[in-house]
Amino acid sequence: MGSMVEPPDTVPDLSDRQYAYFNSVPWCAALLADKRYTTVPSRFGQPSPDTRGDFFTRTLATDNTIVACLYQERRVDESADPERVSNVEEIRAFFATASGVNGFPGVAHGGFVAAVIDETMGYLIKAHLLASTTEVAPPPGPEPGPKAAKATVRVPLTSSDTMTAVMTGELTIRYKRPVPTGEALLVRTWVERVDGRKTYAKAVVEDGEGTVLTEGVSVFISLKDGKSPSTRRRAGAAKI
Repeated sequence: MGSMVEPPDTVPDLSDRQYAYFNSVPWCAALLADKRYTTVPSRFGQPSPDTRGDFFTRTLATDNTIVACLYQERRVDESADPERVSNVEEIRAFFATASGVNGFPGVAHGGFVAAVIDETMGYLIKAHLLASTTEVAPPPGPEPGPKAAKATVRVPLTSSDTMTAVMTGELTIRYKRPVPTGEALLVRTWVERVDGRKTYAKAVVEDGEGTVLTEGVSVFISLKDGKSPSTRRRAGAAKI
């Protein structure tokens, strides 16, 4: 099992604090040294003015629940894998928890574990959409020839400003072993396939020895243009 860890010392920047926290845990430090992965910003501990994501940015970001959280991303080598389903090969998230998420003494509540998997998968889907590209015709040059007219270029499919809202459509959890609290854990997730507006993903929760404690599979659904979870909720309430 992983080493017991204590709450991080106070440092100026939140992301630096999270990194220093996990870098002090030997097995986490070994993973963080892997140059194939890039540490990326997360919303953990950074509440949004519109309360979006408050469950993880505020409610669970305490010294007695999730003590620290850090995300890393691994991109696909585009030249080596032309048949890839996503430009993001894997997202992994390091979590350290305390007794406030216990279901039993020293064991995380199953609902909390499911929420952590769903949150990490949600980050994956966002990264996947932001990294997706599509082929379009290039802008016309001064004298486009026949070959130029048939050429295409790859451009981003979406951006953070135009991203379509995505919601969890289905989440299946398989609990294989108890998930301990009071120590660091790793959640790994990746895209399995894409079918229209549906994105299928899988995730595993592992301890410091790489033992799989919990597995999750999900279907995320991209909402139609102009729709958002809030408008859907209001529309549903109007029908009651």
